[in-house]
Amino acid sequence: MKINRKLVFTVLKIALTFVLLYVVFSNIPLNDVWRILKQSNPILLFLALISFILSQFVSANRLLVLFKWSGFEIDSKKNYILYLVGMFYNFFIPGGIGGDAYKIYILNKEYQWPIKKLTSVVFIDRLMGLIAIGILIIIFCWFIPFFTTENLIWLLIVLLVIGLVSSYFFIKWLFPSFLGITIKSILKSILIQLLQCICIVLLLSSISETDDYFKYVIAFLLSSVLSIFSFSGIGIREMILFQASTLLVFDSVKAVTIGLLFSILTAFVSLFGIYFHFNNTKIKSSKKLNAVCNK
Repeated sequence: MKINRKLVFTVLKIALTFVLLYVVFSNIPLNDVWRILKQSNPILLFLALISFILSQFVSANRLLVLFKWSGFEIDSKKNYILYLVGMFYNFFIPGGIGGDAYKIYILNKEYQWPIKKLTSVVFIDRLMGLIAIGILIIIFCWFIPFFTTENLIWLLIVLLVIGLVSSYFFIKWLFPSFLGITIKSILKSILIQLLQCICIVLLLSSISETDDYFKYVIAFLLSSVLSIFSFSGIGIREMILFQASTLLVFDSVKAVTIGLLFSILTAFVSLFGIYFHFNNTKIKSSKKLNAVCNK
């Protein structure tokens, strides 16, 4: 009997999500989280939503620039639609092909653009985001008292240099054609993550006043890296925030609450992709451009 690996991985991701949520809420009363949610400031929640939407807009633009750099002349409006439908796939269809695979599938189906080249663009897009997260985590650690009191700022500088140099050589080795746009893409990626960090700060401010913003933001960025291992990042995000609250010493209930709020915002924005999904909007391009991209 042949095992469906895709189905197995999907089941494992969903199972891991429920296990992690069970562990988190076994240690944190759900009533406490609900009580905090009811007291949240709606104006700050709305501003957090705007910040998140802006981050996704910049993210879609980063992908568009990478597509065009590789010769894929996709219309900007259609790119944003494709990105939004991809968000819908990522969040609401755990057993589906996934947002990134959806983009590759559609573009290959519509224009016969080479899958290998499309995959490289999508991978580089993700890699730039990962590099930006690493940079911001190291920079934000400078504002954590532990690193200053223990005289470990030098270690952060070393890690930053090693990370940047290794990223440069990795891209030069495997994806040399993207070197010319690497700096621009990383800067956009940093902007994306900063907007999401602002979103977290606004979510935190909507439920409480605190001076530990950097601690929450660092924990959130770490959870973003590991979010691929659970369904839509749910469970992993809350678990990382919960565990980080012990290590970095901040309120665990507030941490889990902002994790849930962020998931709700993501779900809300992703829902808009359902309209374009069912309307089957096509990404149009000229035959001449298709011929160029297939070279």
